[in-house]
Amino acid sequence: MRRALTFALLCFAALAARAEEFSILGGITRWDEPRRNTYGWQISYTHELGDYFAGSLTYRNEGHVPGHHRDGQAAQLWARASLFSPNLTLALGAGPYFYFDTTVAEGGAGYADAHGYGRLYSATATWGRPSSAWYYQLRADRVSTKRNLDTTTLLVGVGRRLDQDGSFASNSDWEDRRDTRNELVVSTGKTIVNSLESQVASARGVEFRHAFTPVLRGSLGWINEGDARLIRRNGVVVQGWLEPSLHDDRYTLGFGVGGYFAIDEYQSKKRINSGIVTMTAGYHFSRHWLARFSWHRITSTYDRDSDILLAGLGYRF
Repeated sequence: MRRALTFALLCFAALAARAEEFSILGGITRWDEPRRNTYGWQISYTHELGDYFAGSLTYRNEGHVPGHHRDGQAAQLWARASLFSPNLTLALGAGPYFYFDTTVAEGGAGYADAHGYGRLYSATATWGRPSSAWYYQLRADRVSTKRNLDTTTLLVGVGRRLDQDGSFASNSDWEDRRDTRNELVVSTGKTIVNSLESQVASARGVEFRHAFTPVLRGSLGWINEGDARLIRRNGVVVQGWLEPSLHDDRYTLGFGVGGYFAIDEYQSKKRINSGIVTMTAGYHFSRHWLARFSWHRITSTYDRDSDILLAGLGYRF
């Protein structure tokens, strides 16, 4: 995870007030072994790094085949150009893919959460008028791994161009936002255990966030995952974020990584230190009040990964 995070930070270290893109795609995944077809889908955030280059952060779900439920996050660099028509953009991308695979445990009893790195190679064809915020995209992905299975995915979907408010370090009204750089959010939602049966429980959390720059943020929070039969965890979460604001501070989109320091009641109150990766979106319906949705992925070391989906109300000050 450390190498993928470093790569992602390098990709976005030069963030300037250029165009961003957010896309949702779905389609077919082809697994090599076993040779099966299943569904696939992804959400992606892309930022221009120049006239012909871009960086992206992506969540991918590769569907379910017998013995494997795999998904993960990828960071990629892209080379792209408009060819044949100003409405058509072709692009090639590559980068690391950090995956989570729920597999059948050795001996066939129970399950295991396998983590690892692969390489993601991608090609896209994007159609959209330069004057329009909306576009359509066709995408082909190839995942190559050393310790897991290789896949090929064909996806089609829709995206929207977004207007970032400022650069990595500053924007025109950053000094005027001193009364909105802190944020306190109370949330509720659900926990889904990454097992073959996907046990579910109610979850809740509290989070304090601080904006160090228009893009860089930090957070300190507490999460209770509820009683999901296989886990009954609660603990402290510390994360760093890339989270630009968009459309005159109306929205934010963010990607965060950090640590989750918890106690699991089902492990004799054992202290558990885990990694956490999160995607989040905020909607500011007034200067100080907001709604926030966060999707946390807990990366455990004892086959107890989980997804925590939280929605809540927050106040900025």
